[in-house]
Amino acid sequence: MKDLKPQNPVVTADVDQMRELLVQHFPPYYLKIAKPNPRGARYQLLHKGKIALHTATYGAEIRAGTSESFDFYAIMMPLQGTGRVTLNGRDVTAPISLIGPKQKIDMRWSLDHEVLMMQVPLAAMEEALEAYLGDPPKERLRFEPGVDAASALGHALRMLASIGTGGTLPFAASKLAEHHFEQFLLHTLLASQPHNYSDKLCESTAPWTPAALRRASRYCEEHAAEPIRIGDIAAAARVSVRTLQLGFREHLQTTPMAYLRSVRLAHAHADLVRIADTGSQTTVTEVALRWGFTHLGRFAALYRQTYGRLPSSTRQGHQ
Repeated sequence: MKDLKPQNPVVTADVDQMRELLVQHFPPYYLKIAKPNPRGARYQLLHKGKIALHTATYGAEIRAGTSESFDFYAIMMPLQGTGRVTLNGRDVTAPISLIGPKQKIDMRWSLDHEVLMMQVPLAAMEEALEAYLGDPPKERLRFEPGVDAASALGHALRMLASIGTGGTLPFAASKLAEHHFEQFLLHTLLASQPHNYSDKLCESTAPWTPAALRRASRYCEEHAAEPIRIGDIAAAARVSVRTLQLGFREHLQTTPMAYLRSVRLAHAHADLVRIADTGSQTTVTEVALRWGFTHLGRFAALYRQTYGRLPSSTRQGHQ
């Protein structure tokens, strides 16, 4: 087997080929083979976006580690077999290991091991954290290295492993769904795994002000066609998510995401009126998807509730 491009489903290989494959995703590392497994190595790329998810077995009892520090966060969960992970010379006693930037790793995996690996770029993690803080973090985010298998993150990883190893993940056909899936993982990680900003995430940092409302509203208007989330709006407003929610409830009697939905609906309405005026061939479905409405039935119902007619009627120029 000469071509080992990552793909879904499983790629089979020998130990040397597996190492060549994984070097595409990880920094250079050392590898020592204690005992080969006649079943060979296996690799599967479950997802590749901002976050990457892989499953792998080297087809051998091994010892491996980094020769230089990571520039991303990596989570490793054994799916079968046993292992021992050491970070900066200290054993990780929990069943799931979380490795951060600037940490050196040494791993030992049993002959029958298979491992789920999740990679999160440093920039993506800091962006998610900034959404809570309202400002860029002043120091690097440092997680506790051991993840409890019974935690929300542990449950999420097991769910992904059970779905992904059986085929394509369910969000693969939609970029919007992929975005929300990745945000789910990032925020589950931040909310459930202890780290040096855990206390701050429980606080409402910046107070709510009219300026914060203007920043949030302007962000919704300017980015309505993008797959934004509540953390993005909070970051733009420079307040915590909780403060954003309370501010919208008090001053606008709505939620941030409901406000965003109304902005998107207004843009969709303007597009439909323009189509009716110009005779464009753009469909209602295309307009709905352009503004983030992936469920066409709900879009039609919301549009009718707001404008008193179906979107198809507006498109056809009916008053």
